[in-house]
Amino acid sequence: MLSLCREAGLIPFPALFFMKNYRPLLIQDLNLQVPGLKVHRLRLNRHLPEARWTEHQHEHDQLLVYLMGRGQQRVEGALYPARPGTVMHILPGSPHAFEQQPGRQPLCLVIDLEMESRRGVTRVADQLTAEQLTETRLRLATLFRHPQVERKEMGLRVGAVVLDVLDISLRTLGWLEPVNRFSTARHYSVAKRVERLLEARDGAEVSLHQMAAHTGYQHDHLNRLLRAECGLTLGQLRARVRLRRAAALLAEKKSVQSTAEAVGILDPNYFARWFRQQTGVSPSVWRRQPRDLRI
Repeated sequence: MLSLCREAGLIPFPALFFMKNYRPLLIQDLNLQVPGLKVHRLRLNRHLPEARWTEHQHEHDQLLVYLMGRGQQRVEGALYPARPGTVMHILPGSPHAFEQQPGRQPLCLVIDLEMESRRGVTRVADQLTAEQLTETRLRLATLFRHPQVERKEMGLRVGAVVLDVLDISLRTLGWLEPVNRFSTARHYSVAKRVERLLEARDGAEVSLHQMAAHTGYQHDHLNRLLRAECGLTLGQLRARVRLRRAAALLAEKKSVQSTAEAVGILDPNYFARWFRQQTGVSPSVWRRQPRDLRI
């Protein structure tokens, strides 16, 4: 799933902005799919001087997020200035090319994807706020913090990062509804990000500290962010996600033991006590008579 192309292994992300010679990061064969979107690959590109105005096109959509440097992108004959925080959407088949301006060599995040409906995209290019650009850089930095993690865990981290970057960028371009402009990018996304991680990878073998590490935050700091946003700690948020999943499985007539194992609680007796505390009824009763779960 992953191909990490680096000349000398993984390095801390901030250094990427200042290195003169390195091979681009390539994460390919993502096959990440959400309603309306399918993401194929992600890469970090430096625009090389010899590539000036080398016009080309693709069969898929491209989302470009400029992280450093300046220049201008020509898209179907129209010129768009590019600077740190510029986001661009290139339609399939649209001829485009980049010209660098004097100064620091541009670094661009490129996401190749398919968009089932482009009616929501109202702009070819727009600008991230300073907070959104910082959040994008911080999220990308999590891909470089733990190079020793297992392949499957790296895949989860990449998926979470891509979804966060898409959330920020597509809201900026108008494909998604904008969030409250007084909210910072980090705070509006953190609870949703954690819930996605919990739903994708939660179990008895995954500790809260490990789950926090997947988000790129220290456990205590993540708890402070979550409390500020939704009033819950990571442990409380995990309990809510587990309860929601358990109630749904029991409603599907899954056994109590298999449901307990599916939500990461290996002791069925403990699971039964925990479920009763949360809902007021035993798992067996819920299985026979499912009801609305209000959490």
